Amino acid sequence: MSRYHQPRPEIVLRRAEELIGVGQPVSALETLYDALMSKRLRNANAASTEPFIRKFAELCIEQRRGKQLKEGLTQYRNIVQHTNPESLGAVVEVMLVNITERVTAAQRSAEQVTVDTIEDLDEAETPENMILSLVSGEQNRDRADRALVTPWLKFLWEAYRNLLDILRNNVRFEALYQSISNKAIDFCRTYERKTEFHRLCDLLRNHLQTIAKYAHQQNSINMSNPETVQLFLDTHFHQLNTATEMELWQESYRSIEDIHNLIQQSKRPIKPQAMANYFEKLTRIMYVAKNPLFLAAAWHRYYNFIHRQTKIFSEEQLQSVANNVLLSTLAVPIIKPSSRILSAAAKENKHRTQRFTNLLFLSTAPTRVSLISDLTSGDVLARVLPALRPLYDLVEEQFHPLSICKKLGPVLSEQIATNDDVAKYGTLLCNVILTRLLQQLSQVYTSVQLDFIFRLARFPEPYAMSAADIERFIMHGARRGEFQLRIDHQSRSVVFDTDPFDSSQSLSNGAQLQASPSDLMRSQLSSLAICLSNAQRVACPAFVAEKQAAKQAAVATALQAMGEEHRLATARKLVIDRRKEIIENALARKERTEARERTMRIQREQELERERLAEEQRRREADRLKKERDAIQRAESKKLAESIKQKAGLDVSIDDLEKLDTSRLLEMQVEQIEKEKHDMQSRLKVMGRRMDHTERAYRKNEDALLAEDYERQKLADKENHTSARAALLEQSKEKHAHDVAQKKRFQRMFSDFDGLRKQLDEGRSEELAAERKRMRDELARARDERVAEYRRVKAEKEEAEARERAEREAREAEEERAKAAKAAELAALREEMAAQRARDEEALRSRLERERDAERAPQAPAKTAYVPPSRRQGAASASASVSPPAASPAPKSDGPKKYVPPALRRKMQ
Repeated sequence: MSRYHQPRPEIVLRRAEELIGVGQPVSALETLYDALMSKRLRNANAASTEPFIRKFAELCIEQRRGKQLKEGLTQYRNIVQHTNPESLGAVVEVMLVNITERVTAAQRSAEQVTVDTIEDLDEAETPENMILSLVSGEQNRDRADRALVTPWLKFLWEAYRNLLDILRNNVRFEALYQSISNKAIDFCRTYERKTEFHRLCDLLRNHLQTIAKYAHQQNSINMSNPETVQLFLDTHFHQLNTATEMELWQESYRSIEDIHNLIQQSKRPIKPQAMANYFEKLTRIMYVAKNPLFLAAAWHRYYNFIHRQTKIFSEEQLQSVANNVLLSTLAVPIIKPSSRILSAAAKENKHRTQRFTNLLFLSTAPTRVSLISDLTSGDVLARVLPALRPLYDLVEEQFHPLSICKKLGPVLSEQIATNDDVAKYGTLLCNVILTRLLQQLSQVYTSVQLDFIFRLARFPEPYAMSAADIERFIMHGARRGEFQLRIDHQSRSVVFDTDPFDSSQSLSNGAQLQASPSDLMRSQLSSLAICLSNAQRVACPAFVAEKQAAKQAAVATALQAMGEEHRLATARKLVIDRRKEIIENALARKERTEARERTMRIQREQELERERLAEEQRRREADRLKKERDAIQRAESKKLAESIKQKAGLDVSIDDLEKLDTSRLLEMQVEQIEKEKHDMQSRLKVMGRRMDHTERAYRKNEDALLAEDYERQKLADKENHTSARAALLEQSKEKHAHDVAQKKRFQRMFSDFDGLRKQLDEGRSEELAAERKRMRDELARARDERVAEYRRVKAEKEEAEARERAEREAREAEEERAKAAKAAELAALREEMAAQRARDEEALRSRLERERDAERAPQAPAKTAYVPPSRRQGAASASASVSPPAASPAPKSDGPKKYVPPALRRKMQ
């Protein structure tokens, strides 16, 4: 197909269907691809291009041409993004449905291939078949999947990825982009494509990050638009749910971070259900990350969002969440590691802690003390299971190391271990209890036997800890600096160190048996201050009384100034509120102004684009009309030349038709018409003479028969008149008799009719007069309206006729002027041709006369050297001046003179 002449999309589509009909889909696809990549189709409208691109996508899917499909969709996006962006969505929807159906068909084919490998379904499996099935059964299925299903799955994945690349960062296709993203996520979940899901998440994250980079471009996405942010939030929540369902925790965490960034950018409040889903997924991520502190904090945030949503969440769901809040909070470790031992690890975890805190939308990092405070201040304990409510008192308020395991045993074995929702906290809770047990033993004893600790730390199944497990836990805590102790294996005892400068401390406000040396060292200064204050109160009562009086005076002064300060604070609060309102109004006005300017800019860009498209359309239409006119002119010239060649027998070369002048062709046509007219007049003259002779012969022969025919016609007319008159008289007599009989019948009732009419006229005379007057008025008004309507229609008709007459006269005048101009042009051409022929004849006559004169001139007696005419006169005068004076002049010759050209003759004269 020529690159300089591309037909319309309908013609190309018809050509492709013809190629498909003859079994050449590859050629059909190449034809559609070449037409789609041409410059002519870039400016086509969506209505004519949509069937074209549908057929193109169908052929690309059938032949699995992913690259050509991407290029074609990119070209179609450029065509419809300003005029009809919904068309691309319809094409993409049909394309994805087609590919998905082919994937499903390939799966059915693979299953059928696997079933066809079984020769006999009734035959029992032999040992040989069982052994071979262990080796090759799954391999056959894998081979069938790789041969049939995998290519289509790969093509579907490439289609999703290419569509996301085509539609990214374009505000006109943002809804379609999010829809394709959700479908790609569903594809990864349906077919369990974890690797592709990783790549898809990276691709979506990269697209989200590049929005700010390309914000200055046309049709870029505006993240300040709440609708756009909501679309991205919906997509990333769907991504988060899918990643959690597929247990891809790294991608879940990254999705949580993306959602957090989008929430920070959103100007619209997020729905409580969405935030509840956010924190619920965050609890699962924190559990997998093995971070008990932030797991409990996530459960607290989750419960805070749903505990008032009783219409959405049932009471059973709220109770389950409350159980998780309680157990996750109690499972948080109660001892802070020593900073002297784990300082490096603390610095490394500082950044992670800050990120987790931001994800929870908290200003400060949570602690076990703050979580316990939230637990007791809220209604969590009122919603938990009744069997789990004593757990808080036993662990936090009434903890006793000698009886704690016996009291918690029934709760752990009957309530926690049997409940799958909270069973995961049993091990963490046992670690917390063992930590507190060792902490309080260190406060009472200097050393204890290992067997004593093993007897105290007896947990029920399935949370029972062996002696090795307890010893490992103790050593692990000592290594991290949580415990200040050492194990003496020779005496099988645990020796507690009494370092007063130990920095490890409990993160719980629970019951303690007594203060440890480190606690006493930390409270030494405060204790000394309290003792000195008590001694001063006993030794110097006057000073204490003076301080008390000063305190009372300060209180009185404060009470006096409290009202003024309250008034000033209220005024300041009003000023702050007013400033805040002014700032908010200014921001709102600024946003409205920006939105209006953005809308105007978009409208202006759309108007400029429409004007550009219209100008381009007009230019293409003008080019098309010019080409059509040129083609029509060439066709008419060719037809005219062929007509002249066929009718007149003139030798007009069709190949050299473009070299011929239109005036020459018209002149040839005029000559041909005149010749045909002359021939026609001659034939008509001959035919007229023949007709005259024939008619004269007919009339000469019919003269003898006219008199006889006239007599016969008179007799026939007389008979017809007589019979018609008799019939008319008979009919008139019958009608008269019938009318007389009718008159006699009506005369019998005429008196009754007159009486009734008089009676009616006398009773209704006024009404009849009024009715007659009304009817006359209506008739007059209707007549006037009809007359006015008739005059108006007549005036409009006359005006239209006058306008048509003027247009016709103008058109006839224009035609007359065109004819006159053409006639003048032909006349001028004829005059010019006549003048040229006259000049040619004059030149020919002159040349013939010169040749005739030259033939009559005698031959020269002797040859002389040729002298040009312009130098002959000079040469003659020179020879005359050189000749001697005594010499006599040459005798004059009476013969004819030599030929002198007219131009030289005029110069000589």
